[in-house]
Amino acid sequence: MGGVVLAAALVAAVLMSSGPTAAAPWSPAPRQVAPYVDVTGALPADPASLVSTSGPADAVLAFVLAGDGGCTPSWGGTVPLDDPAVAGVVDGLRARGGALTLASGGAQGPYLETACPDAGALAAAYAAALDAVGTNRLDVDVEGDIPEATVAAALADLQRSRGTEVTLTVQVEDQVTGITPEGMAIVRAGREAGLEARVNVMLMNFTPEGSWLSAMTGALDVALGQVGALEPGSDPADVAGRFGATVMIGRNDMGMTTTLDDAAAVRDHAETRGLGFLGFWSAARDNGSCPGAPEARSDCSGVEQAPHAYTETLGGFRA
Repeated sequence: MGGVVLAAALVAAVLMSSGPTAAAPWSPAPRQVAPYVDVTGALPADPASLVSTSGPADAVLAFVLAGDGGCTPSWGGTVPLDDPAVAGVVDGLRARGGALTLASGGAQGPYLETACPDAGALAAAYAAALDAVGTNRLDVDVEGDIPEATVAAALADLQRSRGTEVTLTVQVEDQVTGITPEGMAIVRAGREAGLEARVNVMLMNFTPEGSWLSAMTGALDVALGQVGALEPGSDPADVAGRFGATVMIGRNDMGMTTTLDDAAAVRDHAETRGLGFLGFWSAARDNGSCPGAPEARSDCSGVEQAPHAYTETLGGFRA
């Protein structure tokens, strides 16, 4: 753990001494689909079984949090970044040849975004975590109060200094309101800091009006309009290409269920709207080992399904 702190300090020193170097604005590749993999959660004995051989090769690794009561990045806030078990999962996913993205945050903290004292320290913590995984793609998924300006400044610093590809994953309030005020605050802060970022909306765990499917597609449309309104005069196709949506497969925490038919319909809607990213939570849940479960579980979807059925359904995403 001390090595991680030292690495973060060295990165911070380099950033302060040399200043940011120019990096080309990020233009994300279209048609990316990736499951989230909770690397410290419910993992099978054979981590390779998490993903389907015929499914997408990309993955999002969740979640890096603050460890040791301070600005020290660690898996889940407790597991060192160089933990051998996690490294084995990461290596297995990397061997598939896809792009790996590191996710910070999640539903619960402790968040690096609130533990780190300033933008420089936060940027250094992010950089240390990215380097530990060997990626330069960062997904900031914080579902609580954060200092938006500080986070945006840290992300913009990373992007200028090392060309980091950034995703801002935000919550949806409902299909009428779209993105929550807190989510819009970090998106706006990013724009003000000069950050080039994908906005990824979580189509999960909000109270629907009407069917759950219509609520998800309706919320997607409203959210896409909100983001587009921040870029007046931009090509709508370009805005959509830098926009993504993530569903929670099977039974959600609030009781609604995203069926396989729902997942296919959201996929088709995302294609029609020209989105650049489609994700789902999570790879370890993509099996039918607990059909009819009364509550959402981390190791199964809660619906009757074949293994990897959601991966293969959503993996057909095309723009």
